[in-house]
Amino acid sequence: ATPLARLTGEYEVIVVPAESPYQSLQELLAVFTERPEAVSWGGGSAGGSDQILVGLIAEELGVSPARVNYIAFSGGGESLSAIIGGQVTAGINGLAELAAQIEAGSVRALAISSGERLPGLDVPTLREQGIDIEFENWRSVLAPPGITPEERARLGAAISAMVRSAPWRAALEQYR
Repeated sequence: ATPLARLTGEYEVIVVPAESPYQSLQELLAVFTERPEAVSWGGGSAGGSDQILVGLIAEELGVSPARVNYIAFSGGGESLSAIIGGQVTAGINGLAELAAQIEAGSVRALAISSGERLPGLDVPTLREQGIDIEFENWRSVLAPPGITPEERARLGAAISAMVRSAPWRAALEQYR
C-alpha cells in the first residue's frame, strides 16, 4: 500500500449498561482481575482496536490476554444492542459509536482511552484511574502500491482540500 494521509484518531470508551451493578472502572476491574472469564467484553470485530485495548488493559493488570472473554460483533449496532440489553458485562467501542447512548443515559461510561479528558465529556481517562494506557484508533487513506508520483500528488491535493473544508471540520467537531 501507499500511505497518503492519517486523517483522524478516535478514542475508545468502556461502558456498561445503565442498570449494571458496576458504578466505576475500579469495581469492574476488581472482578476482571479476580475472575477474568466472568467479565464479558462486547465490541467490534475480533482482533480489532476494541479487542486490542481490552488485551492491553489485561496485560496492565497482570491478566493474560488469553483469559479475556471478548465477544466480537459484526458491527456497532449489534454490539450496542448486546451492551444495552445486558448480554455482555461491559462494552468497548469508539466514542462516536457510543456518544449518543452515553448522553441518553442508556449506558454508563467508565473510562476513555484518551491521554486527558475530552471537552464536553465527563468521563475519566484510563490513566486517571491507574491504568497507564493511552490508545487511539486512527483512520487513514491508502492507495494501491506502485502509483505514480503524479497520482500521489493528485490524491494528496484532493485530501488536503477535503480536510480544509467546512463540512470536514464540522464532522470532526460533531464526532469529537
